Amino acid sequence: MTGPLWLNLALIAFTAAAFASAPALARPTLPFGVRVPARRTGEAVILLARRRYNRGIAAGAVAACAVVLIDRLAPEVVLVGLVVMYSALGGLAGRSIAAVKRAEGWYAGTRQAVTTDTSLRSDPVRPQWILLTPAVLLTVVTAVIGMAEGTADFSTVLTQLLVLVLIPPLTIAISRARPEIDAAQPSASASRYREYLHGVLSLLLISAGCVNATMLVVSLQLWEVVETTGPTTIVGYLPLLAAFIAWIVFSVRAGDAGHRLSPSGDEPETRYEQRDDDRHWHAAGMVYLNRNDPALLVHRRVGTYWTLNLGHPIAWVVLAAVGVTGVLAGFGVVTLPAKGV
Repeated sequence: MTGPLWLNLALIAFTAAAFASAPALARPTLPFGVRVPARRTGEAVILLARRRYNRGIAAGAVAACAVVLIDRLAPEVVLVGLVVMYSALGGLAGRSIAAVKRAEGWYAGTRQAVTTDTSLRSDPVRPQWILLTPAVLLTVVTAVIGMAEGTADFSTVLTQLLVLVLIPPLTIAISRARPEIDAAQPSASASRYREYLHGVLSLLLISAGCVNATMLVVSLQLWEVVETTGPTTIVGYLPLLAAFIAWIVFSVRAGDAGHRLSPSGDEPETRYEQRDDDRHWHAAGMVYLNRNDPALLVHRRVGTYWTLNLGHPIAWVVLAAVGVTGVLAGFGVVTLPAKGV
């Protein structure tokens, strides 16, 4: 993390704000990645865990800013340490809730169930592929300019092509991932999830265009078509900033898995609770491992993200391919796209 002091302090503040907002955006029945019955979301241990977590977030931010101001450690080290500390705080909060949940038997006497919505298969949320058009056009424009300039460095164009290669399969995989349906309100939660999924897929395709727009400006600077100045660089990164802000706004409005969205129509709650599946989740709801679940991609318990089911054999094939690519790139066997100098 290099740059002026104000930028380092701003990154610390942003990191603290991101971690502090996570519990507020999480589904009420998944505080700190722990599954709890809907009638238990106001338990004292959950409220206490949130207060302690928020105090830890504030104390960590103050300490990190103090260390940066007195210049005792490199800002990069401070930021990494802050992320590790905040992650540990979330894990400890989840463990305290899980311990009380087990000791008091919160799920004793409840009727647990798992609900699905077959309409998401018969009438799936279809990606708006037209939104990928700007990313394709920007790649073509960048390549044409590069050929006109007679450059031999097409690393930025390769980066754009990589975006075009990766985004469509990722979009399809997310659209077909196991939906997040609440057994207590199956119809309402399915409606919210459908709207949430539509927003995620659209933002993903739009973000591809934003990345390729930034890469176009980087290409023009790299090939000396335009002068590399502060204003030019700022303009070049504005599309990425716009995409970043759009994701933040959407996450705040929708919440994790769309639970903050308004459902279409009213639905009384059923007598069922969502099945307690904590045994399949690890690392505070970040890692999922269930050999009996045929789903390859599942929504994480924290944030607007999906993760691989490590109990699925294909998940290990994907991870192995990524690992082999990383090792080959480290030894120089595979050259990954990079900005030239």
